[in-house]
Amino acid sequence: MKKRINIAIDGPSGVGKTVMSTMLAKKLEYKFLSSGSFYRVIAYNAILNNIDLENEQAVNDAWHIEDLHVTEDDKIIFKNEDVTLKIREDNISRGASSIAKFPSVREKVNKFIQTFGAKYKGIIVDGRDATYRILPDAEVKFFLWATPEVRAMRRVKQDHEMGIESKYEDVLESMKIRDYNDMNRAVDPLKVSEGSIEIDTSDMSIDENFEAMYQEVLKRL
Repeated sequence: MKKRINIAIDGPSGVGKTVMSTMLAKKLEYKFLSSGSFYRVIAYNAILNNIDLENEQAVNDAWHIEDLHVTEDDKIIFKNEDVTLKIREDNISRGASSIAKFPSVREKVNKFIQTFGAKYKGIIVDGRDATYRILPDAEVKFFLWATPEVRAMRRVKQDHEMGIESKYEDVLESMKIRDYNDMNRAVDPLKVSEGSIEIDTSDMSIDENFEAMYQEVLKRL
């Protein structure tokens, strides 16, 4: 049986964590768990049940770790309902952003991912605190970086390809504000954790970035 390991990927907004996680999961035949999806599920549940999104205890008391399940084909099941598509709606996304700041909610989401990773070995997790809070015991930990200017250019290009109009200056300003907030927040700030492999992707193509990460993973398999 092939050795299977867990992988955690950190980094700022717009650096390509999700793209790299998806590519690695496909190549390695691993499961990609995006922590953001689970915050969407909790927000969906709160909104469905008319719970005040500012009430941390009520939001967190309304769900149990056992309610969540990820299927073989990556569908997210919550309380026996397939919510994979429902949690992509805009109002759910905004709700997820509100409740993701609650320490008790973050702790519970992390516990779910940690339990899943221990049971099913071979998962990839991304997030701004993936390497030191979500999966501190991951066998491979990455911290991806790129300058805000490069990330803003990539985001604008991506937006245009999706038919979304966005201005480079606005996106850049937004990135810088988000970086500052992420690095200076009191709970789980963005940082390079001990044991993380740092990769500056500023001058890398997607394929070059992937190859650099894939080679690091191979060293540990």
